[in-house]
Amino acid sequence: MTALAAPPVSSRASTPVAVSRGIVPGVLIGFAVAYVTMPFAHATGGREPWALTKAALVVAVALIAAKPWRELRTGVLVLAVTVSLAALAVCLVTAPGWFNGARAASYALAAGTFVAVASYARSVRRTYWIAAIVATAGAMQFCWSFVAWWGGGQQSIPMVGTFYWHNQFAAFLLAPALIGLALLVGRRAPWRLVGWVVAPLAVAGIVHSSSRGGMGILLAGWLAIGFLACRVRPNRRAFVKWVAASVLAAGVTFAVSSPPFFSSSASPLSATQTRASAGETADANSAYRVQMWRESLIVFEHHPVAGVGYNGLASAARQLTPASWPRSPLAHDDYLQALAEGGLLLGLPFLIACGAIGFGLVRVARSRVHSRVIDVRTGVVVGAIALMAHAAVDFDWTYPALFSLAAIVTALAVAPVLRRPHPVAASVTDPFVKGLGVRVALVGILVAATVVGGFAGHRGGLQLGFNTATVPIAPSAGAVGG
Repeated sequence: MTALAAPPVSSRASTPVAVSRGIVPGVLIGFAVAYVTMPFAHATGGREPWALTKAALVVAVALIAAKPWRELRTGVLVLAVTVSLAALAVCLVTAPGWFNGARAASYALAAGTFVAVASYARSVRRTYWIAAIVATAGAMQFCWSFVAWWGGGQQSIPMVGTFYWHNQFAAFLLAPALIGLALLVGRRAPWRLVGWVVAPLAVAGIVHSSSRGGMGILLAGWLAIGFLACRVRPNRRAFVKWVAASVLAAGVTFAVSSPPFFSSSASPLSATQTRASAGETADANSAYRVQMWRESLIVFEHHPVAGVGYNGLASAARQLTPASWPRSPLAHDDYLQALAEGGLLLGLPFLIACGAIGFGLVRVARSRVHSRVIDVRTGVVVGAIALMAHAAVDFDWTYPALFSLAAIVTALAVAPVLRRPHPVAASVTDPFVKGLGVRVALVGILVAATVVGGFAGHRGGLQLGFNTATVPIAPSAGAVGG
């Protein structure tokens, strides 16, 4: 009778439960990444009314599912919470108030997105999964842009995508292009097939966007991966695939501006040449950016504590700089933008966070070079560096969708250098166990800040700000004429 008894069912019953517990967080985080890189980006780069609110709710659910209190150190969570709360506090202590609450909300959304992805992407397999979604988002963005650009019937018009601005469209495609290149150079199927599709399309979009900064950064990243492909081991065909990808990308770039899509062929640089003939040369644009950087620093010097508030840069600069200087509420440098709008209140924790991420990128990049391996992590590291570099010369992160994309890619890149959690069986005296309650509380605050910011920025912000009405700023004893 004993031999005929049924085996215990507990072990078999527990297996599906364990599997489901591992799958559900991945599905929720994958959905959140897909949402903020596709539907959210389609909403004018995340600037339409209620777009931020919906994205914040999606990210909040993913943040809880990722269980960051088990995966990340307390310092990482403290920094993310500090940036989120400081961004919201700027609205409370500056004269513009909640005039552009979407800008404050985008910081909290990016911080929550970074923590969720960094908590989840603890293995190469998970990194492939998230990176493939980002690459797919790049292909989708190109398709949305190409349909409208093709319908215009003129190759000399820049591609602008769902951002409706050429530079930010190009910035969005930088990471998919470089991730796609690393995927196709690598040896893993079916991920390399994603790379063969995405990389050429993303390159074509960047070139036809007419963004000179985007093309320069793309070229640098593309050559960096090519250099690694020369040294990779043991796959001797890596450099051959890199060359083939370069030829294919060039071919697709020429093909999309030629028959059968158009009646005649045109240079892929025709939009760039048209802008240059209208006075938008590289020298003119560089001079304008340098001027805006100077204005941002001057405004920060006069409002060092809490800045002038979101969208207040132009109004403050009008009082502090000569009348002949250009005016814009956009510093064309997202790091200076944080300092000018939020002072040390926002700028200090934000720059510390960016510096920590940059240090992590350097560590991972060095390990990639020394290991002579090209895989998905190679692509996300180069892509993250590209995004952070482009943000230093333009106003990328004033678009919440592009800010969130940067958070996703940088989180994927630096996740390997974040300290792994202690074993579950650790004793109650272990520091990891003792600080668990603090980390849970920090994650709760981050979730709350993300949701509150999402509702605070529900009105969105469709205007770039070049012709917006003047908003009030707090009086300053050092202000010219004030």
